[in-house]
Amino acid sequence: MTASRSIADPISADLPHLDPARPTAQRVAHLLGRMSLAEKVGQMMQLDSHGDLADHILGKHVGSILHTSPARVVEAHELTARTRLRIPLLVGEDCIHGHSFFPGATIFPTQLGMAASWSPELVERVARATAVEVAPTGVHWTFSPVLCIARDLRWGRVDETFGEDPFLIGELAAAMVRGYQGADLADPTAVLATAKHFAGYSETQGGRDATEADLSRRKLRAWFLPPFERVAREGCRTFMLGYQSTDGVPITVNDWLLTDVLRGEWGWPGMLVTDWDNVGRMVWEQRVQPDHAHAAAAAVRAGNNMIMTTPQFFQGAQEAVARGLLVESDLDDAVSRILALKFELGLFEDPRRPDVARQRAVIGSAPHAALNLEVARRSLVLLRNDGVLPLAGGFAADAAGRARG
Repeated sequence: MTASRSIADPISADLPHLDPARPTAQRVAHLLGRMSLAEKVGQMMQLDSHGDLADHILGKHVGSILHTSPARVVEAHELTARTRLRIPLLVGEDCIHGHSFFPGATIFPTQLGMAASWSPELVERVARATAVEVAPTGVHWTFSPVLCIARDLRWGRVDETFGEDPFLIGELAAAMVRGYQGADLADPTAVLATAKHFAGYSETQGGRDATEADLSRRKLRAWFLPPFERVAREGCRTFMLGYQSTDGVPITVNDWLLTDVLRGEWGWPGMLVTDWDNVGRMVWEQRVQPDHAHAAAAAVRAGNNMIMTTPQFFQGAQEAVARGLLVESDLDDAVSRILALKFELGLFEDPRRPDVARQRAVIGSAPHAALNLEVARRSLVLLRNDGVLPLAGGFAADAAGRARG
C-alpha cells in the first residue's frame, strides 16, 4: 500500500524543481533534464505579445513575452497552465523612465534630465518607484537603464542616455539597478534591470542609428566598457546587445566582447538578451549568415541566451541541431540561465499575475508624483550668458526689448 502525501507537503517526489527549499542549481538541473529540444529552443525565445499568444506559448513554448497589457498577461498565464511543464513566463517591457506604456503611470524625466541632477540617490528612488508601479501590472523585467555614451548629438537617442561621462553613467546606472532589483529578486516589487546596449552602440556614423561603429578595442575599454563593468559588479541581472557591427562583426556574435570580456574577465553570471530581431538581422540586413539555421547556431555559440523577436529562431535552432551545426547540449547553458532567473524571482511559486487593487494603490500615487516633481526641479539647468549666446545684453534684456517693440 502506498502512503498518501499529506496536504501540508504537496510537492511530488518526482518533481523536485517545484520544491522551493531545494537549491536553485538543483531545481534547474532537474527541469532541464525533462525538457525536449523544442522546449529548450522555445525557452530561449521572447516574442511580441501583440502576435498570436496561443502559437507563441503552446506552439513555440516561448520563455518570455514583451510589449503587453494586463489583459494579455492574464491570457498568457492561462495558456502557460496548459503546457506540459508549466514553466512560467518572463514578461518584459520598456519601462525606461517610468511605466511608459501604462495609462496613469508616473512618467519621470528622461535619463538625460535625471543625469543633470548628479544624484545617484535620487535616481535610485526613481527606479524603485518605477518598479513598484511596474510589478502589479504583471511585468517582471524592464529594459533599462541605458548605458550608451552620447558623443554625437545627431544621434536620435541621446535623450535616452545619461550623457557623455563614463563615470557618471556608471554610477547613475548602478543606482537604477539597485532601485529596480531591490534587495532581493524574490521581493514581489523587484523587477529585473537590463544594461543596454552592450557595447558601443551609440558610436554611430553620421548620427545614423544602428550603423557600423568604428571602434578600436582601446576606445571601447577607455570609454564604452567601464559603465557596463560598473553595473555588472553591481549585480545587474541582464544585459541587452546593440544592433551594430564593429569591424564588420555584429555585436550579436562578437566573441571577444561576449565571451572574453563579459563572461571571462568580468565573470558576469547573468542573462544576455539580444535586441529586436538581432539574430534575423544577421540574415536580412547584415548578411553575414546565409539562413536562420546558421544565424541561430552562431548566436547560441556566441553565448546569447534570450533571443528577442526572431520567430524564425524556433525552426532555425532545431534545424541547426539536425544539420550538425549545434548539438542539443549547446543550448543548456542559455536555458539554465533563464530558468535560474525564474526560480530566483519565485515565479514557479507566484507568477505575479496583474493585481488591480495594487495598481490602483501605487500607480500614479501622490508620493510618486511628489518624487517626480522633485526630480523635474533638480533636472533643470540654468546657463549664464558670458557672451557665447547670440543675445545682446542677456536673455532678460533681450526679452524686455522685444516687449517694448
